[in-house]
Amino acid sequence: MNRRNLIVTLTLSALFCTLICISSFIRIPMPNMMPVTLQTFFVLLTGLVLPLKASTLAITTYIALGLIGLPIFSGGGGLGYVLLPNFGFIIGFLIATVIISVITQKLNYSKLWQYIVISLLGIAVIYIIGVLYFAFITNIHNNNDYSWVWFIQTVFLPFLPKEIICTILASLSAYKIRPYITKLS
Repeated sequence: MNRRNLIVTLTLSALFCTLICISSFIRIPMPNMMPVTLQTFFVLLTGLVLPLKASTLAITTYIALGLIGLPIFSGGGGLGYVLLPNFGFIIGFLIATVIISVITQKLNYSKLWQYIVISLLGIAVIYIIGVLYFAFITNIHNNNDYSWVWFIQTVFLPFLPKEIICTILASLSAYKIRPYITKLS
């Protein structure tokens, strides 16, 4: 990687990491411990527009900063956050971003519907990992006995309308922004 590419990668990673951090502070409290935030919008956008190295660096930096104690997760920060039920969504952010970036780089999307499909895949990855982790921490670690129906009704369905809107907005944004970012890298 030459010096210019390194500077562009680091700058874009820092910018998108900052956007994800800021988006965690835009929240609407919900009764099930997980607030509604704009994080998934920026996570999807990060994967859709940045190359793999830059997107992975952005999300990894976000997670590292949160785990060392900066209150940038939706419920705070610190190493103990790993034991909270909603930490699985943060793990899902990383895995979804990597998958989205890899697919986006290989297919070189030019149509809006392609961005929407890959964003939906990203949302599916985030929620599969997030709900499974939420269930594990809630039932196993915290000694509860909630059903899968309860988890779907509590952790997934209330957020579905927001995630559909985020998918559409992130796809539209990426469709417009990605050609410019591709020229930079």
